[in-house]
Amino acid sequence: MKKSIGASLILVLFGLTLQAQTVKTGLPFLKTGSDARSTAMGEASTGLTDDHSTFFYNPASIRFSDRRQLAVSHRQGFAETSTDYLGATLPGNTFTFGLSALTTSINDIEVRLRPGDAEGTFSARNGAIGLGAALSISDDLAFGLSGKLLYEKIYIDESSGYGIDAGLLYRVNNEINAGFSVVNIGSMSVLRNEKSVLPTTVRLGASYRNSIAESFGLVGALDMVRTIDDDNTHIHAGAEIIYDSMVMLRAGYQSGYETKSFSIGAGVLYGIVRVDYAFVPMTGAFNPNHTFSLTFHL
Repeated sequence: MKKSIGASLILVLFGLTLQAQTVKTGLPFLKTGSDARSTAMGEASTGLTDDHSTFFYNPASIRFSDRRQLAVSHRQGFAETSTDYLGATLPGNTFTFGLSALTTSINDIEVRLRPGDAEGTFSARNGAIGLGAALSISDDLAFGLSGKLLYEKIYIDESSGYGIDAGLLYRVNNEINAGFSVVNIGSMSVLRNEKSVLPTTVRLGASYRNSIAESFGLVGALDMVRTIDDDNTHIHAGAEIIYDSMVMLRAGYQSGYETKSFSIGAGVLYGIVRVDYAFVPMTGAFNPNHTFSLTFHL
C-alpha cells in the first residue's frame, strides 16, 4: 500500500525518535529494540546475560552465554515501518563473538512536489552490520567491544559511517548482575547537506533472576538510559515470569517518551527453538508495534 507521506515527513521520522524532549540525533533505528524479548521487557537489557538480544545493548553480556545462538526478528511499526534483525552468539574459550545485522525501511513513499497525483515513489532505508567480541577479565567480570558499519538512504541521497559499542558486565552473585555500556559512538558521512548525528547512548542496568515457586522463575531488569545529545534520562524496567522453563510472560515500562511507555509479550520454548512476540501500543495516530522473533539454541 502506498503511503501518503511526503518526503519532508519521512526526513522527520527518520531523523527523530519521536520523543517529547528535544532530539538532536538521527538514525533512531539504533535506539529501538532488536527482538521481541527485549522489546516486551521495556528494553531493560544492559544487565541480562542469558540471551543473544542483550548484545544489542551491552556487548559484554554474551561472554556468560554457554550455548551458540541464532536469532531472527521482524517488527512492523508506525507508518508501516519494517525492521528486521539477524544475529548470532558464538562462545569460545577465550572470546565469545557476536554478529548482528539490522535494517529498517519504509517503501512506496509518494513523491509530491505539487498538489495532484503523485509523481512517483521512493524508499527510505537504514542498516547496520556489526561484529563484536567479549572476554573475561575475571570469573565474574566481562568486557565487550563491537563495531558496526552504518548506512542510510532517503530518496536518492545516501550516507555511510561507523559505530562502536563497549560494555562491562559484572556478576554480583548467582542472582544479580550489573552492566554498563556506551553504544553508538561514531560518525556518518554527509547526507546531502549535513551529517546525521549518531545517538550515542549511555546505559547502566541491573538484573535479578530467581525461583519464586515450584516450576516458576522470575527475571527482573532495570536500566537507566541517556542519549548524550538528547534531553532527558529514561528509566527502563522489565519483568519475565517463566513457567517450567518453557512458557514466558513479559511486561515492560519506559519513562519519558511521548509515544510509548508500556509493553507486553510472551514466549514459548520448544526443544532448541524459542518463539517470542512483543506488543507496544503507541499513542496518538501511530500504529502499535508488533515484533516476532525466533531464537535457536544450538
